[in-house]
Amino acid sequence: MSRRWWNAIRGLDRATTSLLLATAALALFAVVTSLQIQRSQRQIVEVSHYDLAYVYTRTQIEVLRLQSAISDALLRGTSARAPKLRWAIVKSRVSTIPISFGPIDVPEAVVARRNLDRTLDTIEPLIATMTSKDALEAMQRLDRCVQEFTRLTAIANIRQTQIFAREQEVLSRAMFWLSANLLLLCLIGFALLTLIFQRKNHLRQAALTDVLTGLPNRAAIQIFRPSKGWPAAMALALVDVDRFKQVNDRLGHAAGDKLLRQLADTMRAQMGDTAFAARLGGDEFVLIFTGSDARQTAQGRCAAIERAFRRRVAATQFADVTLSIGIAEGAVACAADITALMNRADDAMYVSKRDGGDGQSLFAHGKRRDGAREECAPADDGSLVVGGHLAC
Repeated sequence: MSRRWWNAIRGLDRATTSLLLATAALALFAVVTSLQIQRSQRQIVEVSHYDLAYVYTRTQIEVLRLQSAISDALLRGTSARAPKLRWAIVKSRVSTIPISFGPIDVPEAVVARRNLDRTLDTIEPLIATMTSKDALEAMQRLDRCVQEFTRLTAIANIRQTQIFAREQEVLSRAMFWLSANLLLLCLIGFALLTLIFQRKNHLRQAALTDVLTGLPNRAAIQIFRPSKGWPAAMALALVDVDRFKQVNDRLGHAAGDKLLRQLADTMRAQMGDTAFAARLGGDEFVLIFTGSDARQTAQGRCAAIERAFRRRVAATQFADVTLSIGIAEGAVACAADITALMNRADDAMYVSKRDGGDGQSLFAHGKRRDGAREECAPADDGSLVVGGHLAC
């Protein structure tokens, strides 16, 4: 399976391959960027949902309550029961004081926690005696811890704000690159669609073009439509090369191909954009003219092609080659009518062939090749002779 995909990729042209590889790379980059966006979003949610400064403030409040209990016990002369209870509460919180949370790292909390723990151990016997001197010393030591946790709270707020701003910046940058990536993917998709349509048109053109002469082929004739649509007044000329078989037999098929290319070049030069020229097959060509004067145009253009072709081959090995041309006219409303018109032009062309070639014949309801007679219609000048040959 993978080999088949690899062979398919190798069969593509360089531009398409480059665009596909760029698409794959951008898709991978989009996946990585999406993962980074998800990580940043989780970090932002995590940082915003946990208030590290609040934890330090709670510890600070418990230390202040311990100070208040010592002060009350000293002033009222009560027992040390309340200060001992508050001391135990603060002591239990020491081990829970965080030094980091997620991306927020507060190494200062290690020092503050250690100092608080040492202070509590120091004031424990002072609370037990509850003399004025011991109570005052205990409160002074606790004051230093309160100040330290005040600074720790401020530090935690600053760190948390910095982490939040940094993750927002990372998120914004990732969103920008993801948007740029999607824009590039859209542009590459548009480029790929353009290449696909170009390739489709190229293949369609190749299917409708004769490889040897570069003219439209039989398939192009079958889908021909007049520029002004149906129905249309049309004249169709069928051109056949006289003695083409002898050229192939005497000079070879390469020479025959060269002759056909020369005839196609002559047709292109003489026809221009005024008509449609195609190779029907073998040594037969079709010329299609439309308009109210289609027959006169066909006769004039065909005569010009004959003269130009004779001049072109006069000094070559094809000097004895001539053209037999049959012309038919009629109102055409669909592709089937073109086929019928082609059959009539074929009949007229065989009239020229039968009389030795090298000329035109107009089908005007004339005699068909099967011998059946049809009604004869004279040309505009009242004659049945066109190009030196009888048409019926």
